[in-house]
Amino acid sequence: MRAATPSGTRQGPLRTYASRALATAPARLETAAMLVQPTAPPPPFTPAIAARLTAALARLRTADHLPGIQAVVRYPDGAAWKGHAGFADLAARQAMGTFTLLDAGSITKTFVAALAIQLAGQGVFGLDDPVERWLPALPYVGGVTIRELLDHTSGIEDPFNNQPFLATLGAHPRRAWTAAQVLALAGKPYFAPGQGWAYSNANYILLGQVIERATGEPLATLLRQRFFGPLKLTHTYLQGEEPVSGPVAHGYEYTSYRTWTVKDLSDGSTYLPFTSLATSLGAAGALVTTADDLARWALYLYRGRVLPPAELSQMLDFGLTSAFHPRLPYGLGVQRRSLDGLGSWGHAGSLSGYRAAMRYFPAAGVSIAVLANGEDIDPDAAVATLLAALYAAAGS
Repeated sequence: MRAATPSGTRQGPLRTYASRALATAPARLETAAMLVQPTAPPPPFTPAIAARLTAALARLRTADHLPGIQAVVRYPDGAAWKGHAGFADLAARQAMGTFTLLDAGSITKTFVAALAIQLAGQGVFGLDDPVERWLPALPYVGGVTIRELLDHTSGIEDPFNNQPFLATLGAHPRRAWTAAQVLALAGKPYFAPGQGWAYSNANYILLGQVIERATGEPLATLLRQRFFGPLKLTHTYLQGEEPVSGPVAHGYEYTSYRTWTVKDLSDGSTYLPFTSLATSLGAAGALVTTADDLARWALYLYRGRVLPPAELSQMLDFGLTSAFHPRLPYGLGVQRRSLDGLGSWGHAGSLSGYRAAMRYFPAAGVSIAVLANGEDIDPDAAVATLLAALYAAAGS
C-alpha cells in the first residue's frame, strides 16, 4: 500500500493531479491476485463481515498515516457497510463521518462521460461528431471527435502537465479559473487525433464545454437533473457551478515523511482542496461527494440503471484504445482493472490532498468506494484490501 518512505521533505504544493492517476498506479494490481481470488458472489452481509471491514479500514488509516478515510461496500440488494476513520479537519479535531464531503478528482469523468453518452443516445449530438462544431475558436480541436475526448485519443495536451501553470495554481490558491483560461494553455498536441492514447484533463474540460454549448444548460444543472436528483445522490456536487452543502474534509499533503507532518491545503474557501485547483479542473475533476454516493453511482451506472444496454456497451468498449496500450484498459470514461484477481470497472482520482477510487465488480455484483484526505495511499490497493476482507469473512 505505502510506497517506500523517502527521507526529507517533498517539494511543491501541487505535486499530484488526476492526470497522473494511471501513470503512478502499481502494475502489480492489474494482473496479480494479492490475497484471495473470489470466483463467486460475496457472502451474505452480516455483523461479522461489517466488523472485519471496519478493522481493515482502521489498519489502512494507521498504516498509511492518513488524516482520515471513508469507504463503502455496497451489495446489489441494498445492503451496505459504511466505514470511516480519522479526521476531516485535524486542527478542529473534526471526525470523519459517513456524510463528510471529499474531493473525488477524476471520478468526475464517469459522470460527464455518462452524460455525454446519454445525450448522444437522445440525438443531441453524435459521439463521432467533430468538436469544432461547438468550439470553432480553438486551434487544436480540428479533426477531434467527441468520442476521442471520451477515450483520451484526441492527442490534446494536458495543461496540468505544464509546470508553470502548476506553479501559478500553487502561488495563487484563491484565484478562480474559467474553462476557457485553462484550455488556452493547451499546447502542441501529443499526436494526431485517433493516433495514440494519452490521458488529458483537457479532454473532459472540453467535453463539458461541448455539452453546455449543445444543450444550452450548465453542466451542473444537467448532472443534477439527470443523475444526482433521480438517483438520490444527495451528497454530490460539482464545485464551481453549484453551492456545496455539508461538512467537508480538508485535503492534506505531507511536508515531511520522517515525522509524517502534514500541511492543510485549504485556502479558507468552500472549494476542495482550494479555489484555483477546483475551478481549473472543472468537468475533469471538480466533483465533491461521499463514498456512499460513489458506491451507489457505480452500481447504478454499471448495472444498467443509467444507460440502456447499447449505450452502456459503448462505454465499456475497451477495444477502441487497446491498440495504444494504455496503462489500464480504458473505455469511454471508465477504467478496467483487476483487483484481488477480480475484474472491475470504475475510475480512480488523485490530486493534491486527496485520493479516491470507485470500483464495481461485475462477477460479484458489488461496488466499493474509498475516499481519503491524505496522499500516502493507493486507493485501489485500499479497495483490494476491503475486497479481500469481504471474502475472507466467508471462511471465518
